[in-house]
Amino acid sequence: MLEGRRIVDLTLPIIPGEGGRPFLIERGRTEELTVHPPVDHPWYIMHKVQTISHIGTHIEAPYHCFPDGRDLGSIPLEQLIGDAVILDLSALKSDSLVGAAEMAEVAERAGGVRRGDIAFLKTGYAERRSSPEYEHRPSLTAQAMRYLVEVGVKLVGTDLSGLEGPLTPAHLDCHLVLLEANIPFIENVGNLAALTKSRVFVCALPIPVKGLDAFPLRVVAFE
Repeated sequence: MLEGRRIVDLTLPIIPGEGGRPFLIERGRTEELTVHPPVDHPWYIMHKVQTISHIGTHIEAPYHCFPDGRDLGSIPLEQLIGDAVILDLSALKSDSLVGAAEMAEVAERAGGVRRGDIAFLKTGYAERRSSPEYEHRPSLTAQAMRYLVEVGVKLVGTDLSGLEGPLTPAHLDCHLVLLEANIPFIENVGNLAALTKSRVFVCALPIPVKGLDAFPLRVVAFE
């Protein structure tokens, strides 16, 4: 608890060597992995890490699709911390397209979206990724993203592995609308089902690496 709030971790754990985009680590003594004099201690280690930037719960910055867009080191801190609204799409039919009207209805059920909100899109399909049902999840569209831009969200997150779904007309439809508006987004948000409120306070903090388009981050909600 933190000042009467329950802390909920919305980050999927990364297990080295597992998944379609493996996160690889190589352990060694510090003197084996870097320029460092040996030390007289049995467990003084470092790791080499090899990974693609889009893995696990990760944030994608405008630089991912626009050469002049903000990279991870340029996203303002205030864009990554603040009030979040949980937009529950789980009641939508399978194989449905989510447009502006559908997103507005979901937002109304959540009590509305306020300018400056973080918006988390909860589809309920996060646990079905290894099943055929995942290919019939609701598909977000550019129109749905434009609605979020117009109501003034500053950051978007989804429990899906990608913003676009099987029926989205083009792979980058949702990406381009958000990133062109300087709104980063988070994919593979975990544990949204653990939240019991439609509004929470969120910290979503990536490492501010200059010149990087995306990277895993820790997302924590305070309910």
